[in-house]
Amino acid sequence: MRTSLIGSPSESTKGHVVGLLVVNGFLIATMLAFAKVATSQGIPAITYAFWQVLIAGTILLLFSLKDQVKPKRQLIVYFTVSALTGVAIPNAIAFMMVTRAGAGFTGIMYALPPIFTFALATLLGIERFLWFKTIGLFIALFACIWIVLQRYSDSTEVSILWYVLGMVIPVMLSIGNVYRSIAWPKGVKSTPLAAGTLLVAAMLLGAYAFSSGSALISPAYPSNIVLLFLVQGFLTALTYLVSFELQRRSNPVFYSQLGTVAAIFGLLLGVFWFGENYSVSIWAGVLVVVVGLRIANRSNTRGLAVTTRAS
Repeated sequence: MRTSLIGSPSESTKGHVVGLLVVNGFLIATMLAFAKVATSQGIPAITYAFWQVLIAGTILLLFSLKDQVKPKRQLIVYFTVSALTGVAIPNAIAFMMVTRAGAGFTGIMYALPPIFTFALATLLGIERFLWFKTIGLFIALFACIWIVLQRYSDSTEVSILWYVLGMVIPVMLSIGNVYRSIAWPKGVKSTPLAAGTLLVAAMLLGAYAFSSGSALISPAYPSNIVLLFLVQGFLTALTYLVSFELQRRSNPVFYSQLGTVAAIFGLLLGVFWFGENYSVSIWAGVLVVVVGLRIANRSNTRGLAVTTRAS
């Protein structure tokens, strides 16, 4: 049974959810960083995304066998929609973008879902319309547009089409955020849902790789790629396990803000790991994004909206 508690949960509950948010954001940024390492060595983005989710899904499936979840029609639909919107489409685009636009900039695309998630949740009646939230999210949206324009002007080697394509990432993630919350199967825990979502995503990515002629295995790939696949697989398993647990404990709009955390970590990893350079105007844009989201959450400063589902 699903129960919504809107009010003042305990400090430990709020701390736990915020902790999950920060950890999840860091894991997403690290996942993108490893993807850049792999794709820069000539591994097709689709191939890398396939092995990433296949290994992660298999790991989580092994951990969820004790739950004895039976594959029903509702679960298959849930896995398919969740896989497309939350894993396959955004990850494939992100992994293609990361070698062209940089890890930091790609991470910024993960900061946009709060705007689209709030709009969608408001239209569906899940989220109450609040002026402070609307103004704050629009400030964040315009700041992100500013960052896109500044990044494009700083790097004329990258086509503007890649930045436009990057906008598909937050749109898909937003749809997934809302869908997973309203369609969460009753009585099913986070681990089997994450496992099913990743394994269906692997099937979808594998089918696309086959149809597009991208080799899943090739002697031309670097010798260290198996180790990189395994590391990314374990990292992804942990990422989605934390992600689904965060979704179980929070609401769609709060959950969507993990992208902002991921974007900040992504910029930092881009600078310190890959030596990427960002102008002062881009860092100023990031600051405005944070301010906008802070304004948007003004109504929640006295109490985090926490959602608990039977597990």
